[in-house]
Amino acid sequence: MRVGWIGLLIGLGAMAIGGQSLHEAKVAGERKDIAYAQLVAGMPALGWYRVQGASYSLIDAVTLRGVTGSTLPDVYVRVHPAGVPAGGEAPAKLLVHIEDQQLADHMAATLARLAEEPYPVAGDEKLEEEHPVEGMIESFLTIDRTDQKGVRGALGARLADDYLVIAQGRKPDGTGRGLAILLAGLALVALSGLSLLRRRALPPDEAATE
Repeated sequence: MRVGWIGLLIGLGAMAIGGQSLHEAKVAGERKDIAYAQLVAGMPALGWYRVQGASYSLIDAVTLRGVTGSTLPDVYVRVHPAGVPAGGEAPAKLLVHIEDQQLADHMAATLARLAEEPYPVAGDEKLEEEHPVEGMIESFLTIDRTDQKGVRGALGARLADDYLVIAQGRKPDGTGRGLAILLAGLALVALSGLSLLRRRALPPDEAATE
């Protein structure tokens, strides 16, 4: 019986992800330019944006460690509006999420060194280079909540209570991927549902052996 329920739950989850992907492809199919102030005021649930009037610098990055102690490939960086210097203490309303193992390892080593040595030293000037913000809003289905606990712990008061995360450089998936996931989930739900109905129709002693 448990197998049927597990299949049903996995299928429903796949349908949710597939439906979200299709909705995202429809709503965020075209990149929009948006002012930073408008973005953080509106707090959109999804979208593909190029943010105007804001940027990020790696001096504001944090890295995360997995349960084994290894550095995860996720780098989160506070975004600052134009005219506000990097490295400040103001609570960030927007983060960029960069998935890059090489960058994550480099930043973890750099941040550990900066905690021990005076800043700056040769090469640190690159940490303050400004980078444009462009990518997809991470929705409630795609955002990694475990990551967010780690980010909250690392940034503390330097992160606003309500904030957005943009997956830097990410573009919408095509409708084909979302449709494939949705149909696979639907098929699994149907098969699991039929299996559960079949077992309910069996005598109790036979159903227990299924």
